[in-house]
Amino acid sequence: MTLCYSQLMQVLAIALGEDFRRSPELILERRGTELWSAADSAGSLFAVKVTTPCSDPQGHIGSEDLALVEGELLRGLQAEGIVTGLYRGHGRLPEGTGSWLALRWLDGRSAASAFADLRRGASERSAAAFAAGMAGAVADLHDRGWRHGDLQKEHFVIHGSGVRLLDFALAQRPQDIDSASVVYRGAYDFFMSPELAAERLATPRTQHLTLTTQSEVWSLCAVLYACWTGVYPISEKDTMQSTPELRAELAEGKCRDLSITRPWAFREFEELLLSGLVIEPEHRPTARELARGFQELALRAGGGA
Repeated sequence: MTLCYSQLMQVLAIALGEDFRRSPELILERRGTELWSAADSAGSLFAVKVTTPCSDPQGHIGSEDLALVEGELLRGLQAEGIVTGLYRGHGRLPEGTGSWLALRWLDGRSAASAFADLRRGASERSAAAFAAGMAGAVADLHDRGWRHGDLQKEHFVIHGSGVRLLDFALAQRPQDIDSASVVYRGAYDFFMSPELAAERLATPRTQHLTLTTQSEVWSLCAVLYACWTGVYPISEKDTMQSTPELRAELAEGKCRDLSITRPWAFREFEELLLSGLVIEPEHRPTARELARGFQELALRAGGGA
């Protein structure tokens, strides 16, 4: 654990108030980031993220500021009415180098978990509805000029008929005017668009990459592909490492055959999904067009909710 217990208690006292319930639970620890769940004195549950310097070459430059940057970005998203009811507070660690962010805990389950259940019991309506909600959450950002920057299966939370996005540390504002000090080099490789993978290969580690909405539509559809099939859309490499060889494969953008990887045949769903996984960015639909297409499909589809 990066933080000692006394440091964690200081952070929780600042984030949730001095009388918070002293039973925090570590949810995740990876590459300089710790995620804790804790309750305030009223019993409301919160997620508290702490980021510290990371020596892992797979980590982000300036990782110690990620929670601070995400807090500022969330305040901007809240001010514009795009992402509301999530932000609680953020700041620098009272001791040591790093930052913290407190968020309201979102009920629900990840898109990965929701689709895994569908693969065991086919429901075309649910599959289309989940996809519509995920595309709609991304479209809400794109419609206002924002990009999320780190779309992953675990960053979509599905609750009832609604879908919320989490983890905005790598988000980019309209016109790429950032308060962020973190250099953007893409996020999880397996969901990176071909053009972004190629640009990352051709540029130094310190060069900031601008994420377009078209590139993020690829990432959205790559996430949907992985949720739908249980496998990545391009590479079969069994690795968590970011390597030039992996990015070279991603840059080619040759998707695996859905007829082999799909859990069951759902032609209209698959056509929408694959429409965002074409090499030419200008030929991809917008996130809003995908959201409408999946929503229309959900209304027409049979099967249980």
